[in-house]
Amino acid sequence: MHNQLAMRENDEWYTPKEIIQSLGEFDLDPATSLIAYEQNKSAKRYFTAENDGLLQEWHGRVWLNPPYPNPLIQQFLRKMAEHNNGIALVFAKIEAKWFHDIVLKCATAVKFLYNRVRFYKPDGTQGLQPRNGSMLIAYGRDNAEMLMNNALKGKFLFLN
Repeated sequence: MHNQLAMRENDEWYTPKEIIQSLGEFDLDPATSLIAYEQNKSAKRYFTAENDGLLQEWHGRVWLNPPYPNPLIQQFLRKMAEHNNGIALVFAKIEAKWFHDIVLKCATAVKFLYNRVRFYKPDGTQGLQPRNGSMLIAYGRDNAEMLMNNALKGKFLFLN
């Protein structure tokens, strides 16, 4: 049985709501927590570790900020690639196996963000600048166009 509870053992960081709001409305966030959802209202519906978004059926336009530890990040990105309708936010780790095997092979477009994302802590305070930059990954043509026309500063590239 898959155990997504491993993501709880790591420090949780939440996406600034301004990033999500700049990308339009989402139908589902399959990898959030109640605290994160209260902070950023990422989508109309959501799954937490207790619901295990990997075991659920995904519908509509998906917002995904997956848990970053392996193998969870790979499993969520694979499911997003299969669903092919949404936008994911991950660290811009172009040397990672998942970047080459999943993102470059399956995504429609990416946007490497110019500024590093200062994620939020569960207590609502904003963290310091992280060591890594981030990228947004679009799956599906409509999401790629949304990303291309988005006001967030960065470099947009079509992939497929």
